[in-house]
Amino acid sequence: MTRSKIPTNLLSSVSALAAWPPEELEALAAESQERELQRGEILISVGEPSDALYFVLSGRFSVHVGGAAEPIAEIGQGQPIGEIGFFAGVPRTATVTALRDSRVLSITRERFQQLKSFSPAIRDATIVSLARRLSRSTNPGSAPAVPARTMTILCAGSSSLSFRFLDVLREAIGRVSRAVFVTQADIVERFAESPPRDRAISGWLNALEADYDFVVYVAEQTLTDWTKKCIRQADAILLVAASGASSELNPCERFAFSVHPASVLRLVILHGTRTEIATGTGSWLAQRDVLMHHHVALQDRIDVERLVRFLSGRAVGFVAGGGGALGSAHLGAYKAFREAGVEFDILGGTSSGAAMMAGLACGFTPERIDDGTHNVFVKERVFRRPTLPRYGLIDHKAFDRALRTEYGDFLIEDLWRPFFAVSSNLANQQPKIHRQGPVWQAVRASSSAPGVLPPFFTVEGEMLVDGALMDNVPLEPMKALKAGPNVIVSLGATGPTSFAVDYDSIPGAREMVTAMLNPFSHRRLPQIPTILQVIMLSMFAHWRRDLELGEADILIAPELPAEFGLTSWEQHKDIFAYSYQRVASWIEARAAQGDSVLRTVLPDIQAVSCR
Repeated sequence: MTRSKIPTNLLSSVSALAAWPPEELEALAAESQERELQRGEILISVGEPSDALYFVLSGRFSVHVGGAAEPIAEIGQGQPIGEIGFFAGVPRTATVTALRDSRVLSITRERFQQLKSFSPAIRDATIVSLARRLSRSTNPGSAPAVPARTMTILCAGSSSLSFRFLDVLREAIGRVSRAVFVTQADIVERFAESPPRDRAISGWLNALEADYDFVVYVAEQTLTDWTKKCIRQADAILLVAASGASSELNPCERFAFSVHPASVLRLVILHGTRTEIATGTGSWLAQRDVLMHHHVALQDRIDVERLVRFLSGRAVGFVAGGGGALGSAHLGAYKAFREAGVEFDILGGTSSGAAMMAGLACGFTPERIDDGTHNVFVKERVFRRPTLPRYGLIDHKAFDRALRTEYGDFLIEDLWRPFFAVSSNLANQQPKIHRQGPVWQAVRASSSAPGVLPPFFTVEGEMLVDGALMDNVPLEPMKALKAGPNVIVSLGATGPTSFAVDYDSIPGAREMVTAMLNPFSHRRLPQIPTILQVIMLSMFAHWRRDLELGEADILIAPELPAEFGLTSWEQHKDIFAYSYQRVASWIEARAAQGDSVLRTVLPDIQAVSCR
């Protein structure tokens, strides 16, 4: 613990102190204690006395409870640590560990009592932060990805540093935030021959975080002390690869993987031009467990700007729920938002929603996907090809052939825009998130209605059925991959709410055979839902589950006419058109009102409201 004066710009980065006058910050800086921690060092341990409250001046920390391998929260610059035990007067309830080299402000209980009367806002801000963290801890699966403050650019495989990429990245980040790029040459110029671990260098780098939104470290191509420092200082590491280079791990990468978990690492594959689809991604991913991978074509700024939105926590996602034939409504909603000017950075869906998002991720237009719906369900009639009911009611071979025709040989990892599909793994009773492999297989697994189609089996022994069983509207997987706003389309139930059927009129086996053989008796069969319709209605019975919406999330739940049902594939064009008109009208109305949530995905809201 040190008592050297803390720079006031670091203190003002703490949310609880942001409004303090400069003279009060100066007084606090003169009397407060500062603690420096290296990556992996424990700040507080469960069971210890809660004798101090901490605020993060720079760096990042993970919070673990019990023996859980995954943290329940991450704490970044300006946030408090240890407030639960501190305010409750009980021992520490969690273990908090530095995720990278970090600095904290330490306030003892006695000093806090003085500050509380000096500035009541410090207690209020701390309690608000505590409430938000407790809310997230009760829903660990919905914990959002945390935007990075410090990033390190590290060459992957045999790749060399791309100065073109650095220039475009610097420009793209600079347009949305204050950023500084730091190289070894900058350190040498400022600190001569001092080693990167020198306290003065660490202090200068930490102070940069108070002056800039992003600090980007450019590592050397060899594992020098500076490269190690860059890796240890990083909230996020960009493993930048040239598409034609060797994908073998290099020493710098091996060090990075030894220091950081997969959630910190992103693979960025650079291409000279944007072709229909990228190739060779699998060889890079086979050796690298990373949070996400991004394809970047250097012919323009489109992909770099998308990457920056991911890094800054502003990436826009489209989440498409299941709904059988109603899935065409996703195309209408997507088209309406795109025409309004919304750029979607990542697409994810379940069941029919996965099918629609997969086509968009492949680069197809909504109209092209709608034509594909016609080919699969109307022209090929894939859900009207019964088979002997041992493994399913429908001949899955016809469905598989139709999906292969529509999606070709595309692999999820080779798509220019990130995409995921959700299925239900009956082997472990958990949702399965598809982020690699053939697109058609992901759609097939996600759309595998139990009893209607045989399950999809993987080489790993997974038995996969329709994702609607476990996660019909996959907002949580989306939030685990990125921070930022989302457009969520949840398709509500349609059709009758009651059925005027005489139960005793349902024929038994002998009566059914007689009726099927006699066309006149056939027409007198009671009009009740078919096996397919009952299965699908049962499967989607829980789709009204409450979603953990963020402040910037937009939920679209179009009220579709009763004549549009779960098996109304012949009406796909009408469903598409109806959804488009309704959502386009909704966007225009909200834009005219200056809706603040809509503005998060549509910065130029004024242009829409003036149409």
